[in-house]
Amino acid sequence: MTETPAPPVLEGGDVRLRPFVGADADARREHGWHREIEHCYGSDRDTGPMSDDEVRAWMDDVTTRAGGTLWAVEVQGRLVGHTMLHALNHADRRARFAIGMFSPAVMGRGTGTTATRLVLRHAFDTLDLHRIDLRVLSFNAAAIACYRRCGFVEEGRERETCLIGDQWHDDLVMAVLDREFRAADATLPPLA
Repeated sequence: MTETPAPPVLEGGDVRLRPFVGADADARREHGWHREIEHCYGSDRDTGPMSDDEVRAWMDDVTTRAGGTLWAVEVQGRLVGHTMLHALNHADRRARFAIGMFSPAVMGRGTGTTATRLVLRHAFDTLDLHRIDLRVLSFNAAAIACYRRCGFVEEGRERETCLIGDQWHDDLVMAVLDREFRAADATLPPLA
């Protein structure tokens, strides 16, 4: 069995995407849970600390998924989230995108947009993919705006896919093609 290679480090602006390391468990613990963030991921978890078991489970999850398309999102040397391409289909040159932030301090500051652009540049320029899709809860206006800035368009709606508390929510299906991303990326500020 061959080991999956680590993802390349991708940098732009104040965002650095890098492989996960053991010390990320402590960094993730420091962030804990934030109700507003978790709600956007489909959870009704309250704000609070992470237990040892939750940190272990989280680290096991990122270690299991570790490979060429899973990155830790870092801002100014501090872990603030993660992002990945999954469901890669090289024959059809497509994949699915996901991103999640842990820190409310980086929300609304362009961190997600920068990280998304870095992953999409890698997907289209290095991996030679043609299409990237995603699912996002229909009420997550900030994420939807980020995706639209990066060229994603809404392709459909999956009705009542997520139950949070006692309320059902829809998922939007969005996708971007290589040419659509390049056109959108050219209109955004350069990533120094």
